[in-house]
Amino acid sequence: MKTHRLKSLIFSGRVTLFLICLFHLLSGSSSAQQVLDRIVAVVGNQIILESELNMQMELYVNQMGIELKSEAQKSQLQKELLEQTINNKLLLVAAQKDTTIEVTSREVEEAVKEQLKKVKSELSEEAFQAQLKAEGLTESELKKKYREQVRTQMMIDRLVGSKLSKVSVSTKEVKDFYQTYKDSIPDQPEAVKLSHILLEIKPSQGTLDSLRRKAELVLELAKKGEDFAQLASSYSDDPTGKEGGDLGFFKKGDMIPKFEKVAFALNPGEISDVVKTEFGYHIIKVEEREDEEVHARHILILIRPLQEDSLRVKELADSLYHQLLEGADFGELAKKFSTDEESKKLGGELGSYPVDQMSPEFKEGLKGLNVGDVSLPLESQFGIHILKLLDRKEQRKLTLEDDWDSIKNMVRRKKTNELIAKWVEKMHQETYVEIRL
Repeated sequence: MKTHRLKSLIFSGRVTLFLICLFHLLSGSSSAQQVLDRIVAVVGNQIILESELNMQMELYVNQMGIELKSEAQKSQLQKELLEQTINNKLLLVAAQKDTTIEVTSREVEEAVKEQLKKVKSELSEEAFQAQLKAEGLTESELKKKYREQVRTQMMIDRLVGSKLSKVSVSTKEVKDFYQTYKDSIPDQPEAVKLSHILLEIKPSQGTLDSLRRKAELVLELAKKGEDFAQLASSYSDDPTGKEGGDLGFFKKGDMIPKFEKVAFALNPGEISDVVKTEFGYHIIKVEEREDEEVHARHILILIRPLQEDSLRVKELADSLYHQLLEGADFGELAKKFSTDEESKKLGGELGSYPVDQMSPEFKEGLKGLNVGDVSLPLESQFGIHILKLLDRKEQRKLTLEDDWDSIKNMVRRKKTNELIAKWVEKMHQETYVEIRL
C-alpha cells in the first residue's frame, strides 16, 4: 500500500462532489442523450459538447455552493468554464502529440478502482446502487466509460509535470513574495505530525483456496449446461450479477489485460476456465462478436477477507497496542508489521497534516492524545491503524524563519501557474480553436 493513497484517507475528500462528477461525466448513456446534443467548441481534433459544458457548470455550482440568480450570471460562468475546458483540450492535444507520455491500461484501471473504492467507503451500497439506477447504468458500464476520463486526466497531468519539473525558485524570489503578500498569506492551520502502523486486512491463503473452490464449483455447473445468466444472478459478487453478468460489448483496452485476453480468445458460446485477476476469480462467457468488439457475461467470485481474516488482524492490532503500552519501540514494530510499504521504512512516519482536513476516523483516534501517545487501534478502508502523535502545532502566522519551505512552495505554484498560462496561450495560437456557443 502506498503512502500517497493513505493521504486520500487522512485528508477527507468531497466524496459527494466526486459522485456527481463520476456519474455526470457518463450522462451520455442516460438522460443527457434524450435531447439533441451539440458541439459548442472545436479544439484541434477534440470537440466540446454542450452536455459536457453543462456538467462542468453543475459541478462548479455544487462544489462552490452558489446559486445562479440571473441569466447574465449563468452566461458569464458558462463563458469562463468553456475557456477552462478549451485549455484542458489544448493540453490533451499536446499530450497526444508527445510520444514520451504513456499511460498504461493497468494504471488507468488502478485509478478507477481506487476512486470507486473511496466512494464506496463513504456511501452505503444501497445509496451507490440507487445512484447507478437513477443514471441508467450498471457498475461495469460506469467503470468502462469513466476509464477514458481518467486516462485523459493522467495524460494531461504527466504533460504538465514534464514541462514544469525544472521550475526553480531563488532565495530573492521567496523573500520578495513574502514581503509582498505576507498580510494576505493564510495562517498555518493547526497541524499534527503522525506515525502509524497499518495492518491491512487481507484474505489468508485458506480464504483464497476456499474462494477458488467456489469458483470451480460454479464453473462445473456452467459447463454442465446450467443457464449462465441464472448462475451469475445466484453466485456473482459483481453488481452485473443482477443482469445475468452481462457486460455488454467492449473492445480491447476497455477491460484489464488478463480478463480481456481470455475474453477475446473465446468464440461465441464458449465458457472460459477460472480466470484470476486482482479483483477475484472470473468465469467468462462470450455471447457474440461484432467487428473488434465482443459481448460477454461473467461471474465474479470476489477476493475479499472473510470474518476470520478480520478477527485475526484485529487480534494482532490489540497485541501490538499492548506491547506499545508496555514500552515497545513504535518504529521497530512499524518496520516489522506495517503493511504500508513506504512509511514502514521510516518507522511508520507519515508527516504533518492539518487537523481540520483529516478524516473522521483519524480525528477520533487522536482525541485526547498528548505528544508521544499512541491511539487505540482504529479501522479505515485501508485496514487497522495504530497512530502515534509525534508533534502538534497550533494555528499561527507564517514566517520566513519557521516556514521557508512552505513559502517557497507558494512561490513555485505561482510561477507554475504563470508558466502554464503562457504555455496555453501559445497553444491557442498554434492550434485550431472554434467556439460555437
